[in-house]
Amino acid sequence: MLQAKASDRKSYGAQVVVTDGRGSAVTVPLFNNRNLSCWVAIALIEFNGPGGVEIRHVEKYSGNHVGARPSLYSSGNFLMSTGKIEFKTR
Repeated sequence: MLQAKASDRKSYGAQVVVTDGRGSAVTVPLFNNRNLSCWVAIALIEFNGPGGVEIRHVEKYSGNHVGARPSLYSSGNFLMSTGKIEFKTR
């Protein structure tokens, strides 16, 4: 998961680039300009899928002015705004 300054995420081209080291790459950009969130989850990588590695664009944002990071569970699910607080909140 990638975290960046809320007001600048989309404007500076935040993205995730995943490569296998053998020339194959997947780029996952941000599409929304949500400027009230501290955290954004851009991509989810599934290593145990039936077809091998799967990369999905998820683009989920934390609540407005919520500094709690996302929680990732062993099932592959994640929830925004439920982890340790990393930023000051109002």
